[in-house]
Amino acid sequence: MALNKITAAVQAAKAIKSMLPESFYEDMKKYVETQVQSVIGRMNLVTREEFELQKDELQQLREQIETLEKSKMKPYQ
Repeated sequence: MALNKITAAVQAAKAIKSMLPESFYEDMKKYVETQVQSVIGRMNLVTREEFELQKDELQQLREQIETLEKSKMKPYQ
């Protein structure tokens, strides 16, 4: 049953493709790429390098906090 649906979908896609101009695929590809780049541009993404730098800085801050917390816990001598 599923194979029949797939076969029908493939046949429909071939029929539609034959009705479209040759440049349609390239035009759609360019349009989709442009739209994807636009969406990615609006997302608040960082590069891997920026992520790693922020991760390292966060680790250093955590270590400093731990050091401060430990020094507070020690009784004054």
